[in-house]
Amino acid sequence: MKKLILLSLFFLSAGIIQAQQADLILINGNIITLKQKGDRAQAIAIKNGNILAVGSNTAILKYTGKTTRKIDLKGKTVIPGFNDVHQHPAPVYPFNKPYAVLKLDTVTSMKNLVALLKRKAAITPKGMLIRGVGYNETKLGGQPIRDSLDKASTDHPILISHVSGHLSAANSYLITHCGINETTKDPAGGLFERYKNSNKPNGICKETAASYLHKAKNIVYPPQPTPAQEMDGYRLYFNQVLASGVTSIGDAWTTPQKVNIYQKLTAQKFPTRLNLIIGVDYLDQVLSGKIPRINNDFLRISTIKVIQGNSLSGKTCWLYEPYDMINPLTGKKDYYGIPPARSQAGLDSLFLKIHSAGWQIACHSNGDREIDMVINAIENAQKVAPRPDARHRIEHCSITNQSILDRIKKDNIVPVFHCYMYELGEKMAVYGPERLKMLHPTQTAQQMGIVYALHSDAPISPYPAMIRLGSAVTRKTKEGVVIGANQCIDVEDAIKAYTYGGAYTTFEEKKKGSLLPGQFADMVVLDADPTTINPDDIMNIKINTTIVGGKIVYQAAHKK
Repeated sequence: MKKLILLSLFFLSAGIIQAQQADLILINGNIITLKQKGDRAQAIAIKNGNILAVGSNTAILKYTGKTTRKIDLKGKTVIPGFNDVHQHPAPVYPFNKPYAVLKLDTVTSMKNLVALLKRKAAITPKGMLIRGVGYNETKLGGQPIRDSLDKASTDHPILISHVSGHLSAANSYLITHCGINETTKDPAGGLFERYKNSNKPNGICKETAASYLHKAKNIVYPPQPTPAQEMDGYRLYFNQVLASGVTSIGDAWTTPQKVNIYQKLTAQKFPTRLNLIIGVDYLDQVLSGKIPRINNDFLRISTIKVIQGNSLSGKTCWLYEPYDMINPLTGKKDYYGIPPARSQAGLDSLFLKIHSAGWQIACHSNGDREIDMVINAIENAQKVAPRPDARHRIEHCSITNQSILDRIKKDNIVPVFHCYMYELGEKMAVYGPERLKMLHPTQTAQQMGIVYALHSDAPISPYPAMIRLGSAVTRKTKEGVVIGANQCIDVEDAIKAYTYGGAYTTFEEKKKGSLLPGQFADMVVLDADPTTINPDDIMNIKINTTIVGGKIVYQAAHKK
């Protein structure tokens, strides 16, 4: 009997030892764990997709087994995988495909824009819609009104959207076929720009007015890609995202069609962790169960996206005080932005419906006057139907003040701040120096103990993680102008906001966002330490390796 007990203990002990053998060990690294500020480790052990242990080389090498793979980091820096909690993924297609949408964010002049559209028109059948996204009027030297777009083609309808996503431009062909003319009234929450001293629309359609551009008659829409082409386009997009260091994303306006695409991707074990934020237009499908609530390691559906307010970079968000700019319609500083189409009562009712059903709310809101409406609605919902730790979110949360932040802290709301000053900071001057002190107030929120996340809002700003990290730290425009210097944060705090903060936003901070035992083995190996180099150089740091669930999903090519 004694011998049997000893044998049992031996085999049990052997089983424990075997269970502790790592699948992968990284050694000789500079590992930023985020356990606490300044915490560093040399090595990390990974087993079954999770972090087994973090510590010194000596401590971690004890987890080496016969099948353990070891990687010598040779001093390279490791941080948690980035979590871009708010972006708008879209498939990537070749330029010559009729369903390919032109990317315009790098176009630097009106002449180049017209030339690019002409190239697309040359391979597009007459009468078929040509589309583009992400134009920046500052780079172009002005808005691409219908006169400019007509130079590209008068035989094709042309529709391009602004970098903010909140206004669109159309040529005369499309404007005419949409029935937009001198007698067309501005819709609630929207505006048709018009020529000076005239009621004639100039082709720039703001906010809800842009929806008119999708009501054209007698035009040919591009053919849809096949399901296989679409899936290939999404795989290409997400592989590029992984190569940039982003291991988790939030799709901030998911449609039922995209739910199906993401379910297929996860069934195929595609290695990106996906949080789907369902557009409020599909709320009935959510509440009826047609769109299911899902919570697994790679796919989550538990949040509803609401839009209450307008655009920061598009200069349409609604403010308490007028913009620091001359209103071209009046010649005075009396422009407050465009009021939201939805009233406070309507927002209260909508939020209560979502909140009472147990869903998280992620509400787009930029202007201080809009943000107060959102907080009012959240407070009303909690008053009627108290729910602890709901973590409702305000997406972008741009123009704030101390009162807004006090309410955010009291109500346990999560602000999801932009960090796109590098690309779009030049557009912020219209808000005036005082408001810029509380624009995307990361430092103030941090001092107050508010947990916040950062995001790209891609394609509004590019998703590559190091560009976004550098922008959060320096808040510099491409021209070197600092926007809201008092809100700069240090590098490790920025990393935490873009990793742990993102995980907290989606109730996953116990699973990811730090490099600690028991968490997902999602991490990025960098070719430089962002905490020790010149902050201006952070955006140039290269991603060496991306690891998701303990598996290498991206490896930079080694230079010969």
